[in-house]
Amino acid sequence: MLHPMRATVSASIIFAITAFPAGPASAQTVADFYKGKTVAILMGTGPGGPYELYGRTIGDYLRRHIPGNPNVIVEFMPGAGGVTAGNHLYGPGPQDGTKILLSHAITMSEMLEPRGVRFQSARMHWLGSYDATAQIMTLWHEAPVKTIADLKNPSIVIGSFAKAHLTYQWPAMMRDVLGLNFKLITGYPTGNHNNIAMERGEIHGWSVSWENLIGTRPHWIAEKKVTLLVQFVLERRRQIPDVPTLLELAPADKKDVVEFFAAGMPFGRAMVVGPGVPADRVAALRKAFDDTMKDPAFLADAKKRGLDIDPRNWEQTHALVSKIVSASPELVARVKKSIGANE
Repeated sequence: MLHPMRATVSASIIFAITAFPAGPASAQTVADFYKGKTVAILMGTGPGGPYELYGRTIGDYLRRHIPGNPNVIVEFMPGAGGVTAGNHLYGPGPQDGTKILLSHAITMSEMLEPRGVRFQSARMHWLGSYDATAQIMTLWHEAPVKTIADLKNPSIVIGSFAKAHLTYQWPAMMRDVLGLNFKLITGYPTGNHNNIAMERGEIHGWSVSWENLIGTRPHWIAEKKVTLLVQFVLERRRQIPDVPTLLELAPADKKDVVEFFAAGMPFGRAMVVGPGVPADRVAALRKAFDDTMKDPAFLADAKKRGLDIDPRNWEQTHALVSKIVSASPELVARVKKSIGANE
């Protein structure tokens, strides 16, 4: 006969085993975590424009590939060229995988304009990049500019947003690297303002993004209203294979400067989560990103909306991060000088 005390102890042990099963059996799966949750795609800009269009399009399909199929929304946190949103993701933002940043070129901001930056790009978990920011030196067809040599004329005026923006920085670098002498002015608040100024003859051209050009003025290319002179990317875009890159044109002693700056362009079209997100959720989100980039329905929808998709996976994206953040102070100083950061 079982002793009463032993019976009590045995019953307690059985209760403990059934009520608190061993570690792995009770661990919450990624699907369990995301089921019923809402994932926010955060962007460092306001509503409208290509970032929102990319965010909503990717979000519609990303949710289908994340285990548990959470709801996906978009959020806006404009400020400091995406740095405000980057700071939020890195610090006070949730570190559980429910917030994904649709990044600006924040890694370049960290290296070239570190004031106000409170994140470390190399510690964040990059999911991949879906394209690369592509700026193109674009001249109006009536402008007295047909070749790069024509830009040695100081009467040629190129418009831009502000000195801290790519619309200024790329032309400034082009002027420095190729020894040109055109006038570079700031003050146009949007791409549309620049386009109108170019049509009116207030400026002869500007460094327009490919998305702006093909999304708002596709007829300009078909009707040869503009001359596409140089593209500011690592590799030529497949849509304009005859337009050279600045990297190709740069002299040997300036190629490292151009390559450094161009390497940051995929981060203007990348997705990333905070440094504290658990490893299993990071892995699931990276797979979901890759699967979305290969999803035929997503690719068809992106094409219909005029969105270019030329993805890099997380390993390729992290490799670019490592290359940028490990640059020597001497190279960073030369890049700053070239883009006019010290002017």
